[in-house]
Amino acid sequence: MTGLPQTELLPGHPVARAMDVDEAHEAVTRTYLPHRLEVLDRETGLDMQLNAVRVGAVTAGYLRYGSAVRLGTVDAGGYHVNIPVTGRCEQRCGSGEPVFAGPGRAAVFMPGHPADLRWGAGCAQLCLMIERHELELELQRQLGRPPGERLRFTTAMDLGAPAARSWLEVLALLEREADRPDGITHHPAAAAHLQGLVIAGLLLAQPSNYSRLLHAPAAPSPPRALRRAVELIEDEPGLPWTSSTLAGEVSVSVRALQEGFQRWFGLPPMAYLRDVRLTRVHGELAVADPGGTTIAAVAARWGFLHAGRFSTAYRRKFGALPSETLHGRHSGKGTNG
Repeated sequence: MTGLPQTELLPGHPVARAMDVDEAHEAVTRTYLPHRLEVLDRETGLDMQLNAVRVGAVTAGYLRYGSAVRLGTVDAGGYHVNIPVTGRCEQRCGSGEPVFAGPGRAAVFMPGHPADLRWGAGCAQLCLMIERHELELELQRQLGRPPGERLRFTTAMDLGAPAARSWLEVLALLEREADRPDGITHHPAAAAHLQGLVIAGLLLAQPSNYSRLLHAPAAPSPPRALRRAVELIEDEPGLPWTSSTLAGEVSVSVRALQEGFQRWFGLPPMAYLRDVRLTRVHGELAVADPGGTTIAAVAARWGFLHAGRFSTAYRRKFGALPSETLHGRHSGKGTNG
């Protein structure tokens, strides 16, 4: 099991449905990268389906062929992860050992290497493509310095590992929200945050030549960097901050930033940001005209897109519902909870 629905994914984002090899080849090339496509079983007609969505530097697509096929690429410009939803696929990156991807096992591909895939007739996969620049920039943010050598992942991914399961939950969130008309992928700030979760999650979940450094204990941020991070949050809380982008702005590693916030404020940087945003929402609601203001619009402006979770967090902090503040039924003294 992958943790993803064992059905068609991203049905709201159809790209192509093709029974012609050339048409299927063109659609996958346009969405991902140039490749070769060969139908291995001529008796089983091709029935390719591709649904795909792009969230910043991440392309996620549901792909099946309905027939046994072989795909090959000369070179990939980005990082790819293929996660079988149904069936199996033998996949090889460069000259490495093949990965027999299926239930509980995915394949990871690095840029600069050819790929060879033997796709079973019953196989459908969630195919991820992540731009190389963004993934390597995230690695630099996590480390707090430029990486010294090319990032190399282990090509087989164990989907049963705890970190991989957590990462799959992020992918499932992306898949669900992409198909909702008001989903978070349609809001730039939230989409940027989701992209960051996908990329950082892959770095932390999949073993690589940087795993030891990524998981090593980190010293807290120096006070000057921490003060600057707080200034950035207080000055521009509406920006799509993530722990990674904030760490990059103050030139420390993500882990050092997190350790610093935990030591000095008792909470992670994103929880600190949420509190600042809640305070801004409260201030806006307290002086707004109830007849011309919607709580959802104010909350969304400050990065809160899930009404239920926003209302719960607001009540925990201020001891009242947002509607009570908007209609002047709450003094707004707030709490620190």
